[in-house]
Amino acid sequence: MSILCTWVYTVVAALLLLQPVSGQANVDGGRSQLPGMKQDIFDQVQRNKKNGPQMKGKAPPPCPKSDLMSPVYSLAYVSGEIFVRLNSSEGQCERLISIGGANFSELKNASRTCGPVGEWKARIAENMSSMFFQGGFDWVKHSNETIEVETENGIFQIEVNEDKYDAMLNCWRYACSCEQAANPAGRAILIALLIGAIGFIGFDSIKLLFKKGAKPQKHVVCKKGHKVEEGKLIRTHSCDVCYARGTMYACTGTCGYDMCKKCYKEAKAKAKTAWKEWVVKHPEDGKKDKKEKDDDDKEDKEDEDDKAETSGADKSEAESGKDENDADDKKSETDKSEKDKSETDKSDADGKNDEADDAKGEGKASKE
Repeated sequence: MSILCTWVYTVVAALLLLQPVSGQANVDGGRSQLPGMKQDIFDQVQRNKKNGPQMKGKAPPPCPKSDLMSPVYSLAYVSGEIFVRLNSSEGQCERLISIGGANFSELKNASRTCGPVGEWKARIAENMSSMFFQGGFDWVKHSNETIEVETENGIFQIEVNEDKYDAMLNCWRYACSCEQAANPAGRAILIALLIGAIGFIGFDSIKLLFKKGAKPQKHVVCKKGHKVEEGKLIRTHSCDVCYARGTMYACTGTCGYDMCKKCYKEAKAKAKTAWKEWVVKHPEDGKKDKKEKDDDDKEDKEDEDDKAETSGADKSEAESGKDENDADDKKSETDKSEKDKSETDKSDADGKNDEADDAKGEGKASKE
């Protein structure tokens, strides 16, 4: 009998242990559940235990609303550190070590537990009260209450209010003019580049100004000022002006400047025009060396010969065409006269045949 009772008590105890607990004890007597009461991290843990495991979403949950209060007038992010101004919106920025016992790393981790990904800096600056709530740190409950702020210059008790929040909200995205974010090295590089650009523009302007009144070249030259002279026809080279294949003129220097015949003639005509205009304004430069004059005359003669050959070829083509037309006309007239003659002979032969037939008929009739 005693063994049976022991088994019954054992089964009943096992069933009682396996049943889920219907309620959890409240450490604060349920006061955190009242409307308007603030909850801390322990309340969240207790609520999560009561609700059971929750499925994690793809994105963090939204952050609680900010109380629109801040302990600093200015805030700037520089090289993984936070620099702040505690007492005014002007002056030197100090490196922040902790606020209310939370350092930069802890605030950063808390800011990544809620809200859109990649906006953790904005959440720390604009919603610091929610970051304290997310991280389980103590935050002020009313405006103008003090909080402990530790900087590189010491530990201070700083008031938290809306005026500081408004001042910080308007400038934190632009580093609030903190000298730590000025980056003097980058500024020096930009200033040096600006000075270099202004210098190059000024140099080019002065060079162009003096170039307008400079003495023009009497010959065709390349971009570096070397004289361009006639050479052999190189079919594999391209003209540096019109990019046509086949060049006959090349630079006397080593810059590899080539020109085709057409572009050379156009450049030569422009150079001659510019030189004539210069000579009119400066008669003392009109005296030429005999060699240069002979070279110019030789080139002019070559141009005239080319023109004469072209016109002669056109004239010979025209005359040959005329002769061919005359020969064709003469041939057509000869063919026409021969055709007329053959037709005349044929008509005469037909007349003779008719007369012979008539005579033959008359002779037969007289015989009868």
